[in-house]
Amino acid sequence: MGSIPIGATFSPTLLARVGFFFSAFTAKKAYLCGTKFYKCSTEIIYMATFKAEVYAHQKKSDGTYNIKIRVTHNRQKRYLATTYYVTKEDLTRALKLKNQKYIDLTDQLVKKYRNICDRAGERLKDMTVDQVVDLITSDTGEHFDLDIVDYARKYIQKLRDSGHNGNANSYEVAINNLVKFVGRDKISIHEVTSRFIEDWIRWIALQPAGTNRKKGERAQSLYPSQLRAIHNRAKAEFNDEDMGVIRIPYSPFKKVKLPKIPVTRKRALDVVTMRKLAELPYTEIMQPGKNRFNLAKDVFLLSFALVGMNAVDLYYCTDCKNGRITYQRTKTKNRRADGAEISIKIEPEIQALVNKYRDPAGERVFGFYHWYSRMDSFSTALNYGLKKIGKIIGVDDLEFYAARHSWATIANNEAGVDKYTVHTSLNHVDETMRVTDIYIKKSWDFIDKANRKVLDTVKLNIGSVDEPVYLPKQKRILPKQTSESDL
Repeated sequence: MGSIPIGATFSPTLLARVGFFFSAFTAKKAYLCGTKFYKCSTEIIYMATFKAEVYAHQKKSDGTYNIKIRVTHNRQKRYLATTYYVTKEDLTRALKLKNQKYIDLTDQLVKKYRNICDRAGERLKDMTVDQVVDLITSDTGEHFDLDIVDYARKYIQKLRDSGHNGNANSYEVAINNLVKFVGRDKISIHEVTSRFIEDWIRWIALQPAGTNRKKGERAQSLYPSQLRAIHNRAKAEFNDEDMGVIRIPYSPFKKVKLPKIPVTRKRALDVVTMRKLAELPYTEIMQPGKNRFNLAKDVFLLSFALVGMNAVDLYYCTDCKNGRITYQRTKTKNRRADGAEISIKIEPEIQALVNKYRDPAGERVFGFYHWYSRMDSFSTALNYGLKKIGKIIGVDDLEFYAARHSWATIANNEAGVDKYTVHTSLNHVDETMRVTDIYIKKSWDFIDKANRKVLDTVKLNIGSVDEPVYLPKQKRILPKQTSESDL
C-alpha cells in the first residue's frame, strides 16, 4: 500500500468502523494494519480493544472455562468475566472459540463495548484502562434501580449529622407523606413519573388538615418540591454525562406545575407584646434548665436581643470573646464563601441571661447540650414552652422563629433601621453585591448600632433571671396519741 500523507487526521469513530486499532507511538514512525504512518503534529487518539479469550489455568473443577473479555487500552490490560461458560468441545486445541453460538454472543458483547467507547469520543484518550472498564460495565438506565425512600432517608441523616435539623425535619415529613400515599416503605425511582407526582398532589389536597398547618395548598407544593430536590440529587450522583453514563435519564418534575405556596403569615411580635413576654413571671422549677416554659422565655429573649440568632446556632456556637458572640449561621454556611460568619455584641439587657446559661464545661457558649443531647429535642422543648407563653400573651401558635421576625419588623417599622441594614444584620446575602463584598473588610459596627436602636425601642424589662424553686408541701405529722397503758 502507499503511504498516507503527513498531517492526515482520523476520527476515532472512523478508525473503529473500519477495524483499525493501534497503540501509542514509541518512535518517529508507527504502523497501522501494515500501512506506514509518519509521526506528525496531529495527535491520534488511542482506541481500546476487546477480545474474547479462554485461559487454560482458569479451568473449573467441572471442566468448563469462563469466557473472558480482554480489554487493552494504552498498553494496559484488564480481564472481564462474562456469563458464558464453555467446554473443550466448544474450543480448538489452542483454546480458541469454535462454537458459533459463543462466537456470536461474545461478538455482540464486544460490539456493545465498542459502541460505548465510540460515544466517549476524544475523552477516551485521557482515560486509564480502569476507567474504560468502569465506563463499559457501569449500570445504564435500563438496569439501574434506586429506592428513592432509602436514598432520601440517608440524605436526611446526613443533614442531621451536620446540624441541619430543620431541613432534615422538613424532608422527613415530606418523605413520610410520600410513603403514606404509596402504602409501602420502598419506592423505585422509576415509579416517580409526572403522573405519579400529580396523583400525589391530588391525594395531599384531599387529606384532612388536622393539627399540621402544612397540609392543603402549602403541602401540595412543599412536599413535591422536597422530593424534586432529592430526585435531582440522585441524578447528580448517579449520572455522569461526561462519561456518557446516564442511569436516571428522565426529569418528571419538568412536566408538573406545582401549586403556588400561599404567602406565609407574618409571625412577628409588636413592641407591646415583646414587653409582655419579657415581663412574664417564671414558673417554679424542679430542676434548672428542665422547665420548658422558663427555658422558652429566656432563649426567645436571647435570640431577639442577639439579632434573631437561630436556635441551632445558640445550641452549637462556641466563640464568645470580648463581649461578642461570633458564629457561622448553620442554615447558610455551606452555601457561602465567607461561611456566613457574623459577630453580635452582647448588650446589657441580656448579659444576665448569657451568664445564666453559660456552658460550665467551656466547650460551647451555652450549656443547652447538657440538658438536651440532641438539637431537635432542644427545639421541641422551646416550641412546647412557647405554645404556653403564646396563650398567655395572646399569640396563637407562637414559634421560636418569631424572635427573628420580630427583630426585623421592629427594626424597620419602629426603630427606623433601613431595609438593607436589616437584611445584612440577619446575615442574608445580597446577590447584586456578592462581587463587591469580596473587596470590603467586614465591620459589625452598623449591626451593633441597629440592634441598639431596636432594644432602645422595645425597652425590655427582663428583671431577675433567678427561677423560683418548687418546694413540695410537707406532710402534716400528727403528734403520737397517748393511750392509758402508756400512763
